[in-house]
Amino acid sequence: MMLDICNAFCINDAEYKELHEAFGKLCWHAAHDLKKKNTRNNYIDDVEDINQNLTIDLMRAGSYTKRQIYIEKCLELANKYAKDSTVISIIKELENLWSNRTRHGANRQKFGPTQENILDKIVLNIVPEKERPNKQDKLKIDGKFFSYCKTIIWNGQKSMGRKITRERSIRNGMVSLSEFDYLGSK
Repeated sequence: MMLDICNAFCINDAEYKELHEAFGKLCWHAAHDLKKKNTRNNYIDDVEDINQNLTIDLMRAGSYTKRQIYIEKCLELANKYAKDSTVISIIKELENLWSNRTRHGANRQKFGPTQENILDKIVLNIVPEKERPNKQDKLKIDGKFFSYCKTIIWNGQKSMGRKITRERSIRNGMVSLSEFDYLGSK
């Protein structure tokens, strides 16, 4: 599913440049910091490799953010233009799945590709073409996204740092990489 999200809501060259300008130095600093801590030489990646991994994590975060914005806009427009009671009940169920999604556990409710396709078809049929959201809309780097990306970099660094310093995993779980935690809060 992660690959599907990154393909459907891809980061274009202009967005990549924006991400690189905003977070490039921070990624390099995190990579150098990790390399300095590798005193036992038990982690063989170069600084460039670490930086590249952190940059890929940022691009994935951008794709998740674009998906979040797209789905919420689709649900909003579908509610606005729905007239048929069956379509309204389907939209309510999709909204319920979207608002009650959880990230872990056996009973998690998933808003996956199937639900996204259903929502896309509803929007295609009932929303006027001029008002339909686009999956390729520009990524907005605002304060909320900025703090999310800092969290992604911190988590990526801590995850790679576990391989270097063999820290306890309990310390790694202090900040979540979850799309749900960042994007679900308002």
